[in-house]
Amino acid sequence: MSANKTPKATWGKVKLFAAMFAATLSLCAGEAEEVNRIAQSTGWIGSEVEFRLWDQTRVDILTDEYAVEVDWSSKWAEAIGQSLYYAEVTNRKAGIILLVKDKTKEYRNIYRCQTICAKYDIRLWIEVASVSEN
Repeated sequence: MSANKTPKATWGKVKLFAAMFAATLSLCAGEAEEVNRIAQSTGWIGSEVEFRLWDQTRVDILTDEYAVEVDWSSKWAEAIGQSLYYAEVTNRKAGIILLVKDKTKEYRNIYRCQTICAKYDIRLWIEVASVSEN
């Protein structure tokens, strides 16, 4: 590889990283908006939103009873792991709010999440999202 090609390849990686980072920020902003909307609409007044744990991870919604992970149906498996971890660390029950855009189109992810939640006693709520997944 010549010296002239290396900077272009590196610059391409920088551009890709920047684009991925920007997409992540917009997704996080949309999710944060959705988490706040859900916390208000569910009547979980007094719940803590984005509660930071000792290891710098964040529980999306922390109530007196539940540590709740809010995530898109495409991330159902990740939501299960996070909810179980947050429940263990906070000494609460595990909960997931699964965000969907269309229950009919996302039935496979919903079914998969329901199956594992039933097995491991995780409380599951299905919420039609008012923001897009990006």
